This record gives sequence, structure tokens and C-alpha cells, in this order.
Amino acid sequence: MSLSKFMKGATVLALGAAVSWMAVGTASAEMPAPKKQFMSLATSSVGGSWFPLGGAMASVVSKHYPNLNITAEVTGGTNDNLKLVMNKKVELALSTNSQAYLAYKGEGAFAKSGKITNMRGLLGGHMIKWQLYTLKANGITKITDLKGGKRVSLGASGSIGNSIGKLVIEAHGPKMNTDWKPEYIGHGDGPGALRDGRVDAVLIISSTPTSAVTDITSVKGSDVVFIMPDAAILDGLIKDRPYWSKAEIPGGVYKAVDKAIPGSFGVSTIMVALDTISDAAAYAFVKAILENPDQLSAANKLGKAWHKGVATRGVKGVVPFHPGAEAYLKEKGLF
Repeated sequence: MSLSKFMKGATVLALGAAVSWMAVGTASAEMPAPKKQFMSLATSSVGGSWFPLGGAMASVVSKHYPNLNITAEVTGGTNDNLKLVMNKKVELALSTNSQAYLAYKGEGAFAKSGKITNMRGLLGGHMIKWQLYTLKANGITKITDLKGGKRVSLGASGSIGNSIGKLVIEAHGPKMNTDWKPEYIGHGDGPGALRDGRVDAVLIISSTPTSAVTDITSVKGSDVVFIMPDAAILDGLIKDRPYWSKAEIPGGVYKAVDKAIPGSFGVSTIMVALDTISDAAAYAFVKAILENPDQLSAANKLGKAWHKGVATRGVKGVVPFHPGAEAYLKEKGLF
């Protein structure tokens, strides 16, 4: 082949590659705006942190994409949310990565209902932590003190506290319905139930601060006692559950909690979606959240934790990403 012919062929190939690159870049940059639609976003009970966060997210997304009319729905929490997705009752749902992992595999609380394979991940966000609290007058300082018929609220039926609470407490010895009795009270009503003596301890697995704990510490202050798992037992539980991470309750987040309280653990909060929502809708949701951090943070204090640095945390390796979300994350070099 002559040099001139080689150079001509090389030029054609280079131009072709450039056109192909431009086509790919244009396609990713021109994801069509989503069509007008109504979407439900499953959150938590009113006293939990997810309900106001979901409302803030819905507001931010709808502001930038008016065709997406999103309503935050009050629910029982993460397990309830995932089952609502499975039954196609909601399009969007907040979940923990731990429960999403079990749901996708049909294990744990989802062994009977079966695998939930029609959900897809959108993005990851803040951590939620174990917060088991009581009052000094109840004489409970450790989990083994729950023996003797103590009544423990595990949150509303369907919340993450139901399964994790039973698991962690029983790992310390006390058996549910034998040594202690579970109650299923919404987070917002937990402090009142504790003050009235209807329960002896309340578990909430949520962000810090969370309104329910702020409520009771504001009234009872140093009379509120936080009960943490035994360190060795927690290490064993985490070893078998890589989606759990050690955590602490930071000092200053609640009245009379001046110093950090170690010994807690947590999981990541993620946003999942029904697999049938359009790529355009999934792309728009993720784009609106990640590109407007100031607006989300102004609407809800947890918004600052939903940023590009943790966009895939808790989702990758847990559930498949929605193609629309994946397209945005790859476009921005986040995947």
C-alpha cells in the first residue's frame, strides 16, 4: 500500500472515530426529558427521618423536572417499601442496602415473600444507625437487661428495626416473646410510649439526629440512656454481614449527649426504583439530586449526605443499577 493511500485510510478512520465519539457524547448529553407522570416515593413513618427527606427529594426533582410529579408516601419503613416496589404500588423507595441485598436474594425477612427482582438502584446516600434508648428509671443499661418480659418497640411494622432488632437482641441471649416482648410503634410515637410506661425501651435505626430521639432528649435530657450491642457480639455479626459498618452517635447531636457514644453500627440508605420506570425518569431523578446539593440540603439536613462522593455506595454489588441512573453516573465518571 502506498504512503498516500495509507494516510488517506488513516484519516478516514480517525474521522470515523471522531464522529462515533461525538455521537456517543451527544446521546449521553441529550437524554430526553421524562414524560409527564405521577410517581410515589415510599419513605417511613412520620417520626422517622426518611419521610421529610423523601419530601425534600420530591420537591427538588419536581422543581427541575416539572413533568415528574413525585409524592412522598408515609409507610412502615424499608421492608414495607421494598414489598411495595415488588407489588408495583410505588415507583420509588428509600431502603437500606442491607435489606435491599436480602430482598434481591429472597433471604431473611423476604424468604417467604420471595426474591424482589423488579427493583433497580438509583443512588446511595447517608448512613442510618442503631439507636436503642430507654430511661434511667427503667434500670436497663445493656441488652441482656431486657430479660424478664421487658417491652421493646421495634418501630412500625415493616420497618428495618423489626428484623435487625430481633437479630441483635437475640444474639445477646434474650429470646423474643419468651424473654422480652416486641411492640410495633411508629417512631414518632415511640418517645411518648416510653414516657408513659407502655414500653421499656425503643429502637430506632435512623440518621443522627433523628426527630424522635431529639424529642425525648429535649424533655428528659441526661435521663435518656442509649444501649449499645456488646462489642464482641457486634464484631461477629458484622463479620457475616459486610453491608454493616461500625458507627457512633456523635456528640452534640442530642441534648445532654456532649461526647460521642461509640459502639453503634449502621447501614447505607439507598434509593431504589421500580424497574419499569423509564430511563429518562431515572436519569432525571439522579441528575436533579446530585447537581443541586445546596437546594436539597436547604430543604432537609440529611441532603448534604447525598452527594457525588457516595453516589454508588450501598448500591454497587447489592442490586443492579437502573440503566438510566447508570447512564448519568457513567457520564459523570462516578460509576
